[in-house]
Amino acid sequence: MIYEIKFAHGESNIFAETSASFDVQSSVILRSEKGLFYGKVLRKLTETNGIVPNFEILREASAEDLEKISALKKYSRAAKKRVRELVEVQNLEMKIVDVAYSFDQQQLFISFTAENRVDFRLLLRELAVAFRTRIELRQIGPRDAAKVSGGIGPCGRPLCCSEFVYEFPNVSIKMAKNQNLSLKQSKLNGLCGRLMCCLTYEDQFYSEAQKRFPDFGETVNTVEGQGRVIGLNVLNNRVKIRCGEYSKEFELAEIEVKHGG
Repeated sequence: MIYEIKFAHGESNIFAETSASFDVQSSVILRSEKGLFYGKVLRKLTETNGIVPNFEILREASAEDLEKISALKKYSRAAKKRVRELVEVQNLEMKIVDVAYSFDQQQLFISFTAENRVDFRLLLRELAVAFRTRIELRQIGPRDAAKVSGGIGPCGRPLCCSEFVYEFPNVSIKMAKNQNLSLKQSKLNGLCGRLMCCLTYEDQFYSEAQKRFPDFGETVNTVEGQGRVIGLNVLNNRVKIRCGEYSKEFELAEIEVKHGG
């Protein structure tokens, strides 16, 4: 069986293999050729789609393991503070997002974002001296940074990407147009500064529903005469029509499209 694991080391979710069965959100201890790690079970894959797992789930985390993980998180927070201090001293244009020790403390994973290429060779040497363990620096994108950091979205709920979105969807401004949303970037962008993933959730419904509606500006016939479409209310199945000097809403079934009018 293959499980998707929320990897607790500042990178994308990973896939792990096991012959045992685990519940969603179970804390587990993992092994790869690089050592021991810990994470949380997100889901069991029903279709592997060619995925080749490079981790093995050893066991569900015991009370002793959870105590160690709690201590590691404390050490990681202290390490994050120290890493940020070294970055500031070197005046490097990079933002440290996450710092985490592996379960066996043989590696320290450091995730960061940067607008431009960063020469961190000197930083890497200083980190090796400061922590005396293997250092792995990873540059991640703004979406991954939001996923790692978490937060509250404009809907008032935890960010989808840090809760249940397994893969980032392809989001376009056309999805907002289909849903008749405000096109202001401040309203469409998430904490990551990119278009919100939730724009994809209802896109298929709106795309299919709008096939039944006339386009904006199209001429239609109504019981009150001809008019032009100036608004759509897909959810309520209504169309707003301007007829001369006034506008009014009609049920979709009450209008007849006059193409080329």
